[in-house]
Formats: sequence, C-alpha cells, structure tokens
Amino acid sequence: MTRLLRLAAVFCLSGALLVALPRAQEPYRILVTNDDGVRAPGLQALAEALRTVGQVTVVAPSSNQSAKGTSLTTSDPIMRENLTLPGGLAAVGLSATPATTLRVALAHIVDAPPDLVVSGINRGTNMGLAAYISGTVGAAREAASRGVPAVAVSLTYAVAGDVASYAGAAEAALRVVSMVKSQGLPPGVLLNVNVPAGTMATFKGIRMTTQGTARGGAERFDVRQHPTSGRPYYWNVFVEGGTDVEGTDTWAVANGYVAVTPLRVGEFDPAAFEALGRALEPSAGARPSERRR
Repeated sequence: MTRLLRLAAVFCLSGALLVALPRAQEPYRILVTNDDGVRAPGLQALAEALRTVGQVTVVAPSSNQSAKGTSLTTSDPIMRENLTLPGGLAAVGLSATPATTLRVALAHIVDAPPDLVVSGINRGTNMGLAAYISGTVGAAREAASRGVPAVAVSLTYAVAGDVASYAGAAEAALRVVSMVKSQGLPPGVLLNVNVPAGTMATFKGIRMTTQGTARGGAERFDVRQHPTSGRPYYWNVFVEGGTDVEGTDTWAVANGYVAVTPLRVGEFDPAAFEALGRALEPSAGARPSERRR
C-alpha cells in the first residue's frame, strides 16, 4: 500500500511538472506580398531575407499591379495559381489588385492571422505623395486597416533592374522588420520604407522621416499613334526623382539614407474639424463625443 501511495505521488508530481512546462513558442508569421507580381525579383529577395526572423507565406498578384493604390478587383474572377519560386519557396499568385490580394489571403489562404504583412520590394521608390497611389503601400495600408502591422519596402528605380541590387534593400527591410517584431507598431500605423542605391555598408544610415510633399518624380503623357488603327493614344512616362526639405523621405533617399516613414490609415483632420465646424454651425466645433451628450 505504501508503495502504491509513493507511485501515485510521483505520478501526480510528474503531471504537475508537465502542466507547468511552457508551450512551444508560436512562430512569428509574416505574410509577404507586392504589386510588381509574384515572380518579381524584389519579392524573392525580401521573402528569403525574412525567413531568418519568421515563418514566411507569399501571396501576391499574378501580374504587375503597379500604381493601383488600394483599388479592388470587383468585376472579374480572381484566379489562383500555386507555384514554387526559385530557391524552393512556395507562393500563391492571384489575378487581383494588391489590396484585394491581401483580403483574399487573410480570408482564405493563411491558416492564422499573420503577425506582420510586408509588401515589396518594389521596383521604384514610393515617397512623398506617390505613396497614395502605390500598390505596394496600398497592400500595407489594407493590412493596417485590418489590424495587422505592416511594412512597405521600395527600392530606387535606378538600380532596381538588377537582381543583385535588391540585396541591400532586403537587408534594410530585415532590420526594420526585426525592430517591428521586437517593439511592435501602434494600431493603424504602417511603415513606408524607401531605400537608395547601395548596401548596408554604403548607406549613411536608417532615418525616421516625415512624408514629403513632392510627388516622387515627373510625369508626362506622350502622344502616340496606334500602328494598325491609326488612333492616337497617350502613354504614361514617369521619371523618378525630386527632393524635399531635410527630414523628409525624399530628402533622405536623395542623400543616401534608408527612409522609414510612419503613416496612419485614417485621414481625418481634427484641426480642420474644429475650425470649419465653428464656421458652419456653433455646435459643430465641439468634439463628436461632446455633441452626443
């Protein structure tokens, strides 16, 4: 009897120890997307770099969706393509805009909500006001609007045609993502990262910047003629460039820094609400919460 009691005591103690053991740490889940298309070299470089800090899932548009902002695919079927990228990385391509691709990925493809969405590496910078039309930033903004921390990464167009040139941008992205993994981001905030030509050894550093007011380059519309129908048409030609005052994203990249710009999802302007509200009606200048009392 005494022996049985001793065995029971040992069993109970073992069970208590097993319950007290901590669970295996959940992997840090990263969803990688872009707007250049699932086969773009920038996405490949980014996904490979981020595999060192988390579990990477790749879901991106099947084809180039540049400058689509946060537009949605609404009147066409969204076709899915499962493929393997060079290096053996599994990926999913969707015939949709970046924002819709992100929505479908969260609803039907990832097993659990990601801890972070990283969009890029884009072929060409997305600085200043150009961030509003960028599909790269648009995918990150869509994620942030759904409560998922997000980072957009873009590389200057001058060197983005060379596959090897993405290595420096990927390393810069890895440093920013490692910081986000450690520190987190405030709700509704995304980081817009723009990288100049070079490597971490040649960059002057990583700077937190404000969003510039420049448009990120010069745009013109060439007038051309269709070779068979003879109908005139316009062809969009965009030349990257421009700068702004010191401390902005455009200034930083032009001066050799990696620019990291925090952006918010909402565009509500509290100052304008107060000023214009007082002009329109006496009670409109009060805060919305005060007016409901």
